[in-house]
Amino acid sequence: MNKGINSQVEIDLLGKFEEKFNIPSRLLLFCFILTLFLWLCSYTRHILFQSNVYDLGIFDQWFWLLSKGYPPISSTTKVHVLSDHGAWVIYIFSFLYKLSANINWLFFTQALSLSFTALPIWLIAKKNNLNQSMCWFVCGLWWLQPVVFNVNLFDFHPEVWAMPALAGCYLAAKKNNIVLWLILALFVIGCRDGLILVTAGIGIESVIRKKWKLAITAIGVSVGWFIFISRWLFPFLKQYSDGAIGATESIMSNLLYGFLTSPIQELNKIDLSGGIIYLLLISIAFIPIWTKNSLTTLAGTIPLLMLNFAADNPSFRTLIHQYNLPIALIGVIAAIEGLSIRRVSKVPINKLVWISICWFALAKPYFFTGPYLARLPQLNSIYNAISMVPKEANVLTTSYIAPHLSHRRKIMYPKTNSLNKTPLKDFDVILLNPVDPGWGSSKKLQNKILKSARESGWSCLQLKNSLNFCKK
Repeated sequence: MNKGINSQVEIDLLGKFEEKFNIPSRLLLFCFILTLFLWLCSYTRHILFQSNVYDLGIFDQWFWLLSKGYPPISSTTKVHVLSDHGAWVIYIFSFLYKLSANINWLFFTQALSLSFTALPIWLIAKKNNLNQSMCWFVCGLWWLQPVVFNVNLFDFHPEVWAMPALAGCYLAAKKNNIVLWLILALFVIGCRDGLILVTAGIGIESVIRKKWKLAITAIGVSVGWFIFISRWLFPFLKQYSDGAIGATESIMSNLLYGFLTSPIQELNKIDLSGGIIYLLLISIAFIPIWTKNSLTTLAGTIPLLMLNFAADNPSFRTLIHQYNLPIALIGVIAAIEGLSIRRVSKVPINKLVWISICWFALAKPYFFTGPYLARLPQLNSIYNAISMVPKEANVLTTSYIAPHLSHRRKIMYPKTNSLNKTPLKDFDVILLNPVDPGWGSSKKLQNKILKSARESGWSCLQLKNSLNFCKK
């Protein structure tokens, strides 16, 4: 009897939710299932020792330090958490680590954000008068973006949290709700300073649409936040961050200065062929769906596209890194504009097939059948070695073991020249594998460190699979 009553109450609640928010309960259920799938993928990669100190270990240590009340300064980068990208929302999410200091919070919240970005996308599609079938189609267009799957696997980055709020900004703009837009935009830029390029892009789009209030607000917030972090926040934090400044501030400032002082030289430095391939890859899934009506929305990508196109680091122009996640989201919203103008009422099967082909070609699920299994034979020996490390010890270890030991005050990996400022005497435990030195290190460097430890009287053990455990 009680079970029947409870089931009826749940059905009534779901019905009221659907009626009030215009979001079907099936969409919520699918988003939750997808969240679990994405979390399982990222966590599996982690336990296979394919995650890295950059950026998972660094962020995990920052969260742990905040939860324990320690100064949030990374022992790897010597940088204060706010000096990295001005991501103040990390302070909010650090309360999760106060409940339980577990790296899965990072994997789960990242997966949750990527999955549930579909909710504001659904509402935008509804606002554009698309029927339920087409709303499902555009949500699928987001979920099947290769960069969504790849970024979920690529360690952790707080700007992923911004995606639901960024989609919400577009929804608020359609409803002309400036206050809601401003609240969501402040959260977006609080996830990463570089996202001011996206909010500035919305300002450009709003100028084209002659939405002057939103245009002034968007450009004002973007410029204002950049001035604040570059003139006050980052200079203030230099005293805690070994003189470092925000990465985005540095990139943007260098590019702007370069183009103002020597534009020809800067243009010659651009990888034109790589840039063209990049533009093709980021847009290839959308090309059959976009129309002329989509161009105004796509204008919002101009500032971020320009930075990614001109940046020296080629990682800005891949579908693996997080830098292109906002562009994929704006591409979906532009697709909604294209579908609404065409008054499409049935799911275009040919376009769905094309999107699926692009996903299989550009996403990296097949890594679980090859590259991610490379350390499978070493798992037992690595986990046994990790269990030997004292909880409070200062540790020097490889880039792929570091994220498993980052809940401590000092954790570093042996990168070339990284030990010049931090000698071996600052560590209590060394856990290295010269045969498999990991990212940013080398067999020669690790053998040199181990030799130095033995000569200094450390107690060293040769474990299975070439692992070396040394303790003071």
